[in-house]
Amino acid sequence: MTFKTTALEKRNWTMVKIAEEKYDHLMIKIINSCTTSDILEELTTLIFDKAILDPTFCPMYAKLCSDICDKLPTFQPTEPGARIVSFKKVLYNLCQSVFEGAEEIKELRVYPSDQKEKEMMLKLQTLGNIRFIGELRNQKVMLERIAHHIIVVLLGADEKICPPEENVEALCLFLKTIGKKPLRSKWINYAYLSHLKTVSNHPQLVTPQKYMIWETINYLRFNGWP
Repeated sequence: MTFKTTALEKRNWTMVKIAEEKYDHLMIKIINSCTTSDILEELTTLIFDKAILDPTFCPMYAKLCSDICDKLPTFQPTEPGARIVSFKKVLYNLCQSVFEGAEEIKELRVYPSDQKEKEMMLKLQTLGNIRFIGELRNQKVMLERIAHHIIVVLLGADEKICPPEENVEALCLFLKTIGKKPLRSKWINYAYLSHLKTVSNHPQLVTPQKYMIWETINYLRFNGWP
């Protein structure tokens, strides 16, 4: 058994026990076990996978990312011309990959009719990723411009076109996740809510989605959005 395998197994146990033992002690264990770029990437993937599939502990994993991102080492790339390997960069790439991959599948509507479980897993991963990005933004790990990008993509550019139901659900989840910490620009916040209100009145939008949007708007305004 290699050192890498041993380290990964140890960290996997650590992530399982993270809610049961002292947080600071476990954080030090994670940092100390990260000794190569391969282990760093595996560690980041492990945290990411657990965060998006376990909504109960998603805020805790986001806090963990905030606490360790500047403490973990960076590594020189193994290939010429490649970028330095860092925890934050690997994390960004994972979030971006799931978000953009879900959008591509939505556009193509490639849902195997005999594999409903895959469709449910896609939804779970998509919503989990959206929630995790929101929590990372709250912890100032994810940049503000990424939050804007997600909102714009999910809302759609044309107010006359009704967004897909899955986009509405993901958007409402994202806005409620970041809702207690409004985006810095009041004018942009107002524009988003105005667009969202227009979507709520679209004749093609089903009633449950309308209620979801109204509930989200009320929540945001309660937390100081214009």
